[in-house]
Amino acid sequence: MHRAASLTVFDGHSSIGGTKILFEQGEARLLLDFGTNYKRMGEFYEEYLKPRASRGLTDYLELGLLPQVRGLYRPDLFPPYDYPRRDADWSGERPTAVLLTHAHLDHCGAVGFVDPTIPVVSTPMTLALLRAWQETGSTDLTSEITYVGSRTPTDRGGGPGDSLPGRLLQGDREAARRARPFWLWGGVPDGFAETLRRSPFGGRTPFEAVDPVAAPRMLGDVPVESHGVDHSVYGASAFLIEADGGLVAYSGDLRRHGELGKETEGFLRRLEAKRPEVLIVEGTRLSASGNAPGQPMTTEQEVEANCRREVERYPGRLVVADFGPRNVERLRSFRRIANAVGRSLVLTPKDAYLLQMLHSVDPSIETDLGPGGMRILEEPSVGLPRAWQSLVVDRFGDAYLNPHDVATNPGRYLLCFSFFDCNDLVDLKKERATEGGLWLYSSSEAHGEEQEFDFLRLQKWIGWAGMHQVGFRYEPGPSGVPELRFDHPDDIGHHASGHATEAELLELIDRANPKVIVPVHTEQSPQRYEELLRAKGVPARVLAPRAGVRLTW
Repeated sequence: MHRAASLTVFDGHSSIGGTKILFEQGEARLLLDFGTNYKRMGEFYEEYLKPRASRGLTDYLELGLLPQVRGLYRPDLFPPYDYPRRDADWSGERPTAVLLTHAHLDHCGAVGFVDPTIPVVSTPMTLALLRAWQETGSTDLTSEITYVGSRTPTDRGGGPGDSLPGRLLQGDREAARRARPFWLWGGVPDGFAETLRRSPFGGRTPFEAVDPVAAPRMLGDVPVESHGVDHSVYGASAFLIEADGGLVAYSGDLRRHGELGKETEGFLRRLEAKRPEVLIVEGTRLSASGNAPGQPMTTEQEVEANCRREVERYPGRLVVADFGPRNVERLRSFRRIANAVGRSLVLTPKDAYLLQMLHSVDPSIETDLGPGGMRILEEPSVGLPRAWQSLVVDRFGDAYLNPHDVATNPGRYLLCFSFFDCNDLVDLKKERATEGGLWLYSSSEAHGEEQEFDFLRLQKWIGWAGMHQVGFRYEPGPSGVPELRFDHPDDIGHHASGHATEAELLELIDRANPKVIVPVHTEQSPQRYEELLRAKGVPARVLAPRAGVRLTW
């Protein structure tokens, strides 16, 4: 019997991120994103309390942080004591593939738990971003998106007094790390497969490369099309699924005010031409009530102009540009600013490696690292360097600077840093490189109490280093307690959102003219979309998702 088209939203319907959507029809079971829900994680965990790696899937499943889907997860992550039958008692069938819209972890951060024999479908740029992120980051279960290492049960319990063997998992140090199979929209760029064959471990750990292949038009027995869109990370895409009875479209995260705004416009025209039956649409900037006219819409071009003006106000002084990880579009904006005002952009080694990886996908991405071009601030460390670190030194060794080099003429440099690089400020301040300089914050506002604490810490670092700041500030609130603000006139215009405004979302829906809307990636209720669509005269029906409940139309 042919299975009719349906959607099951496991997560991301009442939060910004954590998106996990299952499309089913016939033989196809396609997971549309499989991200980390940071809001939900924050209800249980924080910086010093995290899920136990030695317990594999147990903590995540028992707390409801991952859905129970048969055939989805890595067999080696089921502790035998907790799950002697693994997922045999769960409902569902093995997914055909996991389709990623882009490389932000709220859309892909749970892929590390997925069975590595299930193919992941993405753009080449998304794979390059995730591979560089995994190689240069910490090693844990959640990082194993592009290659994995196997776990085995220990033959003992949790320590003295614990006689429950099979509860704990440990890494198999003898086993090779193996690349996941990736299917790439548009095919595999020349030379990219060769880049991916290089072992992330040098010769210290066995590594089995798996060359990516071109994504097929048919996934299972369903035709699927990917369409590039503009977002705050390169390689973002939306999907068109040719389901029985009409097209199912998934917007992913998108905007029109960045470098690739024309791609989003092309996606909208495609929707206009095909008119989807169902539109799964993000609603990040959906307002709680009639606030749409007041939503700012700063473009990336305006951000570049505003940030350049700030840099020009600090001649002879060090300037730090603080923007989001993997936002290479913003990095390239600051490179142009640096070149225009006679400075050199200074990167961390991780950013240098990221650019090299992305260059293997798109040769137009600049890698002019060396004297006269971009530079790299050295990060002293003890022990053997990781393979990626050795590669950066081998290829770009003459690009490195130390804090003393920066201090000899701070006005020559524009340094790319973030809160997590603040330890290096100690060395720069000791060399008297930071006094009177500028910390230019060019990233998103705080989301949640923990991030607000990070901004308080960041302001402490900036003040300690003797620097000025722009982009955020703390000011006394009505009760006299300092409040974090991003809306001071002097701080506005240094960052552009990665998401469409409410007005743009409504235009998208109006132009697509779908029969059914499924809202995701929003903290607003489905009723809010109903109100807005009714006011605009759009006849689409809003289908309210509930976690794990199958939707048909």
